[in-house]
Amino acid sequence: MTMFRAFAALANQSPGLTTPLATQVNPPPSFPAFISTDQSPAGKSLPALFPAIETSTLLDIARHEFRPLDLCKLDPTSKFRRADMERTDSNGTRFTGTKDYPTFHNLLIPLTTYFSVLQAFAASSGDAHATFVIGHGAARYISHLTSLNQKYEWTAVLQYHVHFHLSRRQEMLTGSYAGWARPDDLLLTEFCLGNARAMSSVRKSTGSSETCFAYNKGSCTISPCPDGRVHKCRKCGAKDHPEKDCKKT
Repeated sequence: MTMFRAFAALANQSPGLTTPLATQVNPPPSFPAFISTDQSPAGKSLPALFPAIETSTLLDIARHEFRPLDLCKLDPTSKFRRADMERTDSNGTRFTGTKDYPTFHNLLIPLTTYFSVLQAFAASSGDAHATFVIGHGAARYISHLTSLNQKYEWTAVLQYHVHFHLSRRQEMLTGSYAGWARPDDLLLTEFCLGNARAMSSVRKSTGSSETCFAYNKGSCTISPCPDGRVHKCRKCGAKDHPEKDCKKT
């Protein structure tokens, strides 16, 4: 008992004997303030930001009335042919849009423009979170489509895209944009499953010796090429730069 009292007295005189040493917590890293000298989209209208696109088309995008197959309107190199398209809406019949979108690349270019317009429209409202959600969703969706195009027949992927866009359009009308970042399992089952690329077709695509013209113009930036073509300079044959950057005279 005497020893216990002596130990207690010693502990009172030396708190460090009974109190564990405080764990040193490193403060979280501090990120620098974001600085941009570019003009904010809030200071410009959509027609001013995208002068090559008809105002009526920009309005359709802003109102979420833009039809998926109308992406041709956003590609200046495309010859838009509405007569070649079947009516497509949430209750419409299946369609054949391969005349205007014969390959994944033909869809990818205007699709990225569509997302740029949508993101600029969100940024013009000053809603930073919505701008991020749209940008994040666009990146995830394009990556998703790229993966699908490598696994399934292009006609099946195109049908998946159109119906996916129609579903997202209904959500966007309610103010929700997060759906672009999530695959739609029901649509995958309906349009893609059972339409896998044949192995011979995959080998032919990946082993193609045809040069990618879009790469040489600077518009095809995904490697490997979504259309299975070779990314090399048409002028000198080098694979480290496109023709537009070639210094060979």
